[in-house]
Amino acid sequence: MVRKFILLFLFPILICCRSLAEPADYFGQTTPDSIPVIFAPDSISMKGRLEQGVSFSPDTQELAFGILNKNDFNGEIYYSKKVNNYWIKPIAFAPLEGENVFLPYFSPDGKSMLFAKSKPDANNFVTDIWQIEKINGDWGSPKRLQPPLSSASREANASMSYDGTIYFSSNRNCEGMENCFTADLFYSKLVDNEYQNAEPIPEFISPNDEESVFISPKEEYIVFCRYTDDKTGMDLYISYRDKNKNWSAPKILDATINSKYWDRRPFVSIDNKYLFFTQLQIQENELIESDIFWVNTSKVFTPYVYNPLSDVNLKVGEKFEISVPFNYYKDIDDPEVKVSLNQNSIEWLKFDSKKMKLSGLPTVHGEFELTFSAVDRNSNTTEDKVTLTVIK
Repeated sequence: MVRKFILLFLFPILICCRSLAEPADYFGQTTPDSIPVIFAPDSISMKGRLEQGVSFSPDTQELAFGILNKNDFNGEIYYSKKVNNYWIKPIAFAPLEGENVFLPYFSPDGKSMLFAKSKPDANNFVTDIWQIEKINGDWGSPKRLQPPLSSASREANASMSYDGTIYFSSNRNCEGMENCFTADLFYSKLVDNEYQNAEPIPEFISPNDEESVFISPKEEYIVFCRYTDDKTGMDLYISYRDKNKNWSAPKILDATINSKYWDRRPFVSIDNKYLFFTQLQIQENELIESDIFWVNTSKVFTPYVYNPLSDVNLKVGEKFEISVPFNYYKDIDDPEVKVSLNQNSIEWLKFDSKKMKLSGLPTVHGEFELTFSAVDRNSNTTEDKVTLTVIK
């Protein structure tokens, strides 16, 4: 009897562990290295067809992506899921079949999907954000997200964090301005099951277009595309969030990822191992090809300043010891970045990288600029500067 009870008690745990141990499966594809490759050629990324914006459920048992019609750029969403260890052929997503829809993004819990849909009696470039939820494992009816997420302007795509916060692109800042089409990035927090005022992300506002946003489920980082220049068009950028909830200045992704074509529609796998994006080949203002690419994230994530070190004031002739935060730097895919201090000319200054201690006995007054460097296991390096001011 006791043995039977123990087995009954352990059974759900064993099932849970087995489920968690199941390997991620990205449509049966061989995983890529640090150079982007076309994702699922001839089955998802098909030559001559315009695909864009793939997204996987967190258990990697479902996927969705968009297809554009070459003639009028109407949009469809295609869907596939894994059944009995086999992926079924992607077909039009039944709950949205016949609708003019774009850019599906699974929620990080896999229970819903966000997508864009053309406004009634509007062209394809004026869209709202919609959501479709699962009910008892089946997809329900799609619903338009209400204000403040929706507006009279264009809301192009959206991505959700674990706590339900939605990040999206919109040109609502153009309201009342003639010939303004520039989009910015906004977010709206979910409080007591209601979305709050949509706020712009001030660190990202620029004269150029920002769109195609992906927010990490924990809101640690954000990947989006920005119009860089006429030479490369749209490129992918990344920003990290520090301890004080501030976003770092957006940094363009490595040149091995961004191309001479338009790189857009980012999506990062739930384990942070793979970046998916869409590459558009445009020639003489004509869209020639649009394929989905993927790449491992060894050149996507770099060390970033998480717990900033403030500038320091010292006095000549007084010994000092300063604790540098152990979480000064963080890295999404490397918990043990190596921190060093680049300084050779300040003889009275020492830095112990193991104890993260900065110490010394100032012998002269003046301002001294220190450069702290962090390097991860993929040899990505980031620098941060701190000023020491020594007074008499």
